[in-house]
Amino acid sequence: MIKAKYSFLMVTSVIVGMLLLGSSAKAAMNGAESKSVFYVNKLSANEMIKLDGNWEFYWQKLYTPKDFKQNAVHERPMLAEVPQTWSNYMQMGQKLPQTGYATYRLQVEFSRGDVGTIKALYMPSVASAYSLWINGVKMSKNGAVGTSRYLMKPERVPNIVEFEVNSLRVEFIIQASNYNGRKAGITDSLLIGEPNTIIQFQEKRLIFRSMIVMSLVLMGLYHSALFAFRRKEPALIFFGIACIVVAIRAILLEERLASYLLSFLNWEMARKLEYLGASLGVLFSSLFSYMQFTGEMNRRIRNVIIASMSAYSLFIMLTPALVFTRTMVILQACIILIIIYLLYVYIKAFLHKREGSKLNLVAIFMLFLTVVNDILFFNNFVHTTELTSVGVIFFLFTQSIILSKRYSLSFIRLEKLSQDLAILNASLEKKVQKRTAELEQANFKLHGANLQLKDAHTSRSKWIHNITHEISAPLTGIRAYSKGMLDGVVPSDQTNIQLVYDQSVYVSQMLNDLRDMADIENQQIKFELKGVRIQDFIRNLYEKYKMDIEKKAITFELRDLLHQRHADSFVLMDPMRIEQVIVNLLRNAQRFVQKDGIIVLELDRSDENNIVVKVKDNGIGINEDELELIFNRFYRGRNQGESHQGSGLGLAISMDIVDYHHGELSVKSKVGKGSCFYFTLPVLNE
Repeated sequence: MIKAKYSFLMVTSVIVGMLLLGSSAKAAMNGAESKSVFYVNKLSANEMIKLDGNWEFYWQKLYTPKDFKQNAVHERPMLAEVPQTWSNYMQMGQKLPQTGYATYRLQVEFSRGDVGTIKALYMPSVASAYSLWINGVKMSKNGAVGTSRYLMKPERVPNIVEFEVNSLRVEFIIQASNYNGRKAGITDSLLIGEPNTIIQFQEKRLIFRSMIVMSLVLMGLYHSALFAFRRKEPALIFFGIACIVVAIRAILLEERLASYLLSFLNWEMARKLEYLGASLGVLFSSLFSYMQFTGEMNRRIRNVIIASMSAYSLFIMLTPALVFTRTMVILQACIILIIIYLLYVYIKAFLHKREGSKLNLVAIFMLFLTVVNDILFFNNFVHTTELTSVGVIFFLFTQSIILSKRYSLSFIRLEKLSQDLAILNASLEKKVQKRTAELEQANFKLHGANLQLKDAHTSRSKWIHNITHEISAPLTGIRAYSKGMLDGVVPSDQTNIQLVYDQSVYVSQMLNDLRDMADIENQQIKFELKGVRIQDFIRNLYEKYKMDIEKKAITFELRDLLHQRHADSFVLMDPMRIEQVIVNLLRNAQRFVQKDGIIVLELDRSDENNIVVKVKDNGIGINEDELELIFNRFYRGRNQGESHQGSGLGLAISMDIVDYHHGELSVKSKVGKGSCFYFTLPVLNE
């Protein structure tokens, strides 16, 4: 026994020494001027590549792709090892501080076979906020990057970013800031692969973690419920609480799962719960072990464990994450010491042949190995993965087996079998009632689903009927005129040929509108969003269509009413689709305006956050009872204007396009005075 004690002390000393060594590890940085390039060979279907290695690193700088493109970056790039917390980097002979902000840049060179394909990037959380650009396009972010604690917003959720390899070399730029946590910058590997491969990778992680969490929660609730019925067994509630707090920690360790289940928690509270899961889990596991083997665990040491873990838990609750996360090495060392002592207690229990001690010894030894692995893993000594959750669930599961066995033996000794049968029958009746209620609820939901399907079928039938009606009319005309000209009944002059041509153009326009409408509904239409200076965009459209409109003896005016302080207003939009909306409104205006009429294209601000684009005319106007109907599909007003043969889909498509841009499309009109169609677009932050 004495030899075992000294062995444990030696192991403890080695591990604590490694922790302290890991806390002072340094990552080499190179001040060379060469760019950081990562070469990727042709990716196979199931292959994922880690973007580990040297990245360009710019400390206390938040550069964007525009800065690199315009050669606005004049300082020499430093090459930093990724993944690694930047507090381990050296600059000018000194370690970088934990808090601050920086820019990472890496150029990835693909093979020619990958050019033109879609790849996916698994973007882990970057401590403790980041923004990602790929080839100059902002693709992902967590929280808000800032130059101080008050200007940034921390967040920790991994993302999957799909991008097109449009050239041999793809540029990755990451802005990161940290004023909140122990780790800073890119501390996990970025992965590149096929989209399906990356998605499956994340799904496997979620399924694995979900199974662990579900098992822990079920065990915790089960044993807490047992304690509620038998208050004389405090070991049950200690075990139940340990399961619950470890389950919460397991959720928070998988950020994507936490974003689903605990999305209401802010970053600070999530970190507190993560660390509390470790300290309280060890505390209640120790109390549970004491209740199992009271004779083998020293009461003074038990009190020291309770006091130290309680004090540390209180320290976590009262201090911000920036403070308590820096004590992670101390917490890890304490956990190792406590687990080693529990291992010693279980060895004593095994030697004393206590009930369940053999299985307990195996479980605590497995837990000890997984904890050591994780401490080495999180301090970058080994490159395995997080295994404590597996060790904890194995340990708690064995305890559950032991408790279940103990209670099974107790139930065998029960003498009042009739009372147990009565309780069982009552419980069975409740389950039947609950199941009956669940079946009734399911039947009610099924009835509602059937009604929704019926409505969808009716809507689809009406849609098909409208399409058939709209297309059959011009096709009938084309067929009649063509047959008449073939039979010599209708003369083949320019007028009749023009009629046939106009009908065919109408059918073509109808089919194009139907295709756009279907693509929008099925979310197949692609929007190429980019920042556009709205004044230049509107003026270019005005110059582009001015001649065509004024050929019809219509005056076409442009009014830019933006104030001088809004002279550089930028909007995130798809220029081609917004042009489609404006052209549709201009064409509608032309149909309702007589010769010598006026059409005005106006640009203004509806408020501080929105640009408004208006198309005004002094035409015949729209009846008030039709204003709510003109945006419906296939609706054509009673007064169609001059030479109009539209499909009735243009305004509906325009509204869907504006909705995608988070804007609103509306109309104001008075009969005999004209109409004003207008839509809003949110402006980018200035």
